[in-house]
Amino acid sequence: MPTNAKFYISAVSAAGLGAMAYAFLNPPWPHDLVRFCAYFLLASIAATLKLRLPGLTGTMSIGFVFVLLGISELTLPETMLIACAGVAVQCLWRAKSRPAPVQVLFSVSGVAIALVLAYGGARLVRTQFHAESVSIVLAVATCLYFAANSLLVSGVLSLVRRESFRGVWQQCYLFAFPYYVLGGGVAGLMAASGRQFGWKPALLILPVMGMAFMFYRLYLARLTMLSASIPFKSASLNAVQTRSA
Repeated sequence: MPTNAKFYISAVSAAGLGAMAYAFLNPPWPHDLVRFCAYFLLASIAATLKLRLPGLTGTMSIGFVFVLLGISELTLPETMLIACAGVAVQCLWRAKSRPAPVQVLFSVSGVAIALVLAYGGARLVRTQFHAESVSIVLAVATCLYFAANSLLVSGVLSLVRRESFRGVWQQCYLFAFPYYVLGGGVAGLMAASGRQFGWKPALLILPVMGMAFMFYRLYLARLTMLSASIPFKSASLNAVQTRSA
């Protein structure tokens, strides 16, 4: 691994540990223990449903919906626990190759940094701009969470692969951003309906994200098959041309 990549991973990990310390030392702690435990359990289960992006080593899950819900409804320490546990499960659950501890630490740290930025941005919108609309708050939180997380991951991939940062980030943005936008929309519907009917009935909206996950998985599987068939067709065409010659 290049030296600059090692330094980058160390810096992000240190910043992530600092973000976690800031969150866990930031009161108040759980004010609705039942809701927190339900979100924590569901987020951990959702993290096992993973999508592997073409050309990237990372995965996506639907667990981030509960992180966005936490930004809207829970305290920062509660949301940090949900986010860190979810990404740890996502890294370790049925991984093709067991990740090294430093890889898990980097992934958890990146999510911790993204969460602090998104939570802070959502709080700023509420306090400074007096925007209590769930859709506005979660739109800001979703964009900040995605931007920070994708930029941090793209940074390490570009250093390790020695590829263009812009190219790696654009590839991540192309496939992941619509998924995050949809997840933010689902989280917004759940948060808004939760204010009207309570958080338990709002969970009935969650299957919408499950259907989106299934659609994305089928789409990415088909895309992977098409990408794999192109070199095969090219090789077959070259072979025919060679025999004709």
